[in-house]
Amino acid sequence: MHLVKKEKHIGKVNSMNLFLVHTGFYDENNSDGFYEQHSNILVVANNVFEAKENVKKNNHFIDKNMHIDGIKQINVIDGYRIKPIKTNSKQKKHIDTFTHRQVQLLKPT
Repeated sequence: MHLVKKEKHIGKVNSMNLFLVHTGFYDENNSDGFYEQHSNILVVANNVFEAKENVKKNNHFIDKNMHIDGIKQINVIDGYRIKPIKTNSKQKKHIDTFTHRQVQLLKPT
């Protein structure tokens, strides 16, 4: 197995990329597990192989006995390059989530 060295430079652009991993799983609590459920997990990794291996370590992935349906490497969105930059924050992740109701109440700023 080929291991890729991770960059440790805080605040500098490195070779890391953003991947969206589309997962599937069967939930016994939903229609006795008859229908496949889906989820998306964001992963930062050097390459698609590393992204696949990293998502397999995700607790939610493990707990739901998920499998990978597909992986997208996200490089450019709406003309903007997406390039992860290492922070010095001790937080593993920070994602702002807006509920259905919050989105309904959004107004222009």
